[in-house]
Amino acid sequence: MTHRNRFAIAASVIIGLTSTLGHALEADKLAQVEWEAKGNSTMVQEGDTRTLSMENEVVITQGSLRIEGDSAQFDYAVASNELRLITVTGNPVRYSQTLSEAGDRVEATSNSLRLFTEAKLDSEANGSTSPGSEQSIVELIGEATIDSPDSSMRCAAIVYLVDADLIREATGPCSGSLANSPTN
Repeated sequence: MTHRNRFAIAASVIIGLTSTLGHALEADKLAQVEWEAKGNSTMVQEGDTRTLSMENEVVITQGSLRIEGDSAQFDYAVASNELRLITVTGNPVRYSQTLSEAGDRVEATSNSLRLFTEAKLDSEANGSTSPGSEQSIVELIGEATIDSPDSSMRCAAIVYLVDADLIREATGPCSGSLANSPTN
């Protein structure tokens, strides 16, 4: 069986089979994004984007969400001051977040990480989006690993849907494991 075939089989299995995400993720979204860095920070504005860059042992938190890396960049919309994208690089970058009130956690590492939100597709409305309905996306790029209560995966890159505890996309070669039954 080739790497591509194994990936196709693994990708067809939904990683977050019945994981119920509760209050913990909602509380995280309401929390303020905080950061600290031991090195320099700079801010520049280009067009409609304001970029805050920081370096040297960067730690970013928002509720239970925690990201650690060597350097980070925050991209904001100038007009609304909305945080659009967080990009972190490191050797490695570490990401963790509590998924439920029961304390279930997801942990991941990679060479770089991108965190952003995008509109959720409403499957009942034929692929349209619902107003105000957004999902958090974590892109793990380069030597990506992710461990959640029900699964574990290692790939060249992983796109993780935080709100669903689901791997939407993975770039191989990949390997992983799934629990025999959901932990919830």
